[in-house]
Amino acid sequence: MSKFIILLAAIVAISFGVYSYQQNIVSSGNIAKQLNHATYLYDQKSAIANYQLTDHNNNIFTPDSIKGAWTFWFFGFTHCPDICPITLGTLSASVNKLKTEHNIKDKIKIVFVSVDPERDNIEALKTYVSAFSQDAIGVTADDEKLAPFLKNMGIIAIKQDNDGKLSDYLIDHSSAVYLIAPDTGISAYFGAPHEVKNIVEDFLTIQKFYK
Repeated sequence: MSKFIILLAAIVAISFGVYSYQQNIVSSGNIAKQLNHATYLYDQKSAIANYQLTDHNNNIFTPDSIKGAWTFWFFGFTHCPDICPITLGTLSASVNKLKTEHNIKDKIKIVFVSVDPERDNIEALKTYVSAFSQDAIGVTADDEKLAPFLKNMGIIAIKQDNDGKLSDYLIDHSSAVYLIAPDTGISAYFGAPHEVKNIVEDFLTIQKFYK
């Protein structure tokens, strides 16, 4: 009898292990299919590139600053005439919808990285992001710190100042939005165009699979 019990316990343990493994495979494989627009990246186990920036309250901003919160990252500049204000408005509406209509209790923040440190000082960043959301954080750094971070994140930013002849210049920049998990792992990439419905639904899907 004791051998039978041991054998039965072993079978149950093995079955449970196989089931758990299968569930993990199914979960990981299905999440990409469930997303409306985002590209799922968390399985790559990549953390956001190391950085030391400065936020709009003049505090040092590092990976530790976002631990424990979901963060939507967007890269732009305060003089941007269209893409930046539209995207920040969309992200603000998305975060608000998640909190009010879906009762998300997790911390969710928006991080706006200025690619124009020449004009976007601390005061300008604070005024700009505060106009969109209380959950928005404006950050930047000098070129020496900013350039490698942008490169590591795959963000392109090219100043169109006609060889220094334009003071009111524009910057061609990437319009991607990154979603970073509370452990600072890169969860997803959202390419343009950005829509509230897609961002909200994809966030809910990703959050469900996050452990």
